[in-house]
Formats: sequence, structure tokens, C-alpha cells
Amino acid sequence: MLPVFHLSSILLFRTIDSSKGIRMDRGISLVELMISLTISTILILTLYTMYSLFSKGYIDSRDSWYCMQSLRCALVQIDADLRQCACLMPQDLKVAAMKNSLFISGAPVTSSYSGIALHGKLSPPYFSVVRSLEGNRIILDSVDIDQNNVPDYWADLGIITDSGPYVISHGYSRGSPEIALTSLPKIKVGDRSVPSIHYELKEDGLYRNSQLLAEAIRAFDVSRSGDIVTISLTAGHNSEKKHISYAYELK
Repeated sequence: MLPVFHLSSILLFRTIDSSKGIRMDRGISLVELMISLTISTILILTLYTMYSLFSKGYIDSRDSWYCMQSLRCALVQIDADLRQCACLMPQDLKVAAMKNSLFISGAPVTSSYSGIALHGKLSPPYFSVVRSLEGNRIILDSVDIDQNNVPDYWADLGIITDSGPYVISHGYSRGSPEIALTSLPKIKVGDRSVPSIHYELKEDGLYRNSQLLAEAIRAFDVSRSGDIVTISLTAGHNSEKKHISYAYELK
């Protein structure tokens, strides 16, 4: 008796024995199994390759965008501060540059502080004078340089003096003429002093007055030659890196 084959699927055949009325299912052959596995493997590898390419493209694009956003945020803020530096203050105390740090004369405008203002009875430029020194502490003749009854120095700001730039300690009590600095100063009695905005690179990004500004920044180099301030920034995330360098002319 010849068997009758009925194709129920690619992988399954049914055999019918008419004399006994028995229907038997027979498994696929080795050749058919190998063909099926080969086709399945090709499909899986194709899908995996497409996914990998798409995923890598997405990650690279995301990392690139993240780096560019950090650079843009840093540059916009630095440029805004440089444009307003030394307003009503001594022009020779505009900017102080150190490796990984930048000091820009002025104080940031906040909801409770409107900045250095022109005083009707006091002619600019406005500044404080160092009266005495003790360790890492300096005493100024006034912390209200424009005499508008609002202190112009507070914790975590920078200061620029005739002897160089420094950072005000986080524990400084605003309004006190005695200011603690984060490092031992080489300031002289009689030096002029002005408040400043302070940029500093730390392990987790670029900080402005001890507040994180751009976390993807990995390198921050500043130099000054005459009236030209050169700033170089590098942002990095995973394997992606972006770099920009520009020169700003102090006016």
C-alpha cells in the first residue's frame, strides 16, 4: 500500500494507512530542519544587524547632541558675563585668567540683587580697598562698593584684586567686611578689590560660582594676552567628543 502524503505545513507531513484507517504524523527530515534553521539564522542576524546599526546611530547622535548642548550653555553664559564685565568698576580689573579657572569682574544679577548700580553722589569706578590681612581672611573697607545699601560680595563668588584672583569661602556671612578665602592670599594691604563671577572646571563639569553649569565639559583652558581672552572648551560623553576655541576682545 502506497502512503498518501498530505502537506499540512512546511515542517509536518501526515501519512494515512487506508487499510487500517490510522493517521500518523511524521516529523521533518534532517535536510528540512537544516534549511529551516539556516533561514531562521539569516533572518535573526539580519534583524540584529539592523538593530545594532540603528542603536549605534541613535546613541552617537544623542551623545553628540549632549556635548553640543553643554558647549552652547557654557559659551552663551560666559559671553554674556564678558559683555558686562567691569561695568562701573576699574577697567584694569576686568578679567583674571588661570588654568581651568576664569574670573570676570561683576556680580550675577538675581531676584534679590540687581547688580552694580550708578550712585548719584559717588563717581565710578567703584571698588573696595583691603585694610588688613589675617591668614586666609581679608578685611575690606566696604562690601557695598556702589553704596546702595546692598552688599556686593557673597559666598562662592570670586574676587579680583591688584595681586590676583581668589574665591570667597562657602561659609562667608554676607555683609561682613571680613571675608574668608578658599586659599591663602598673596594680597597686599591697600590693594583694590572687586567682586567677580568665577568659572572653574571640576571632575563633574564646569561650575559658575560653585553651581554646575555644563556637566559634559571635560577641559576648560583660559589664557589672556593683553585685551584678548582665549577660551578653549572640550565636551565629552562616552566616546563622543566636541571641541571649540574662541578669542574674546575686551573692550
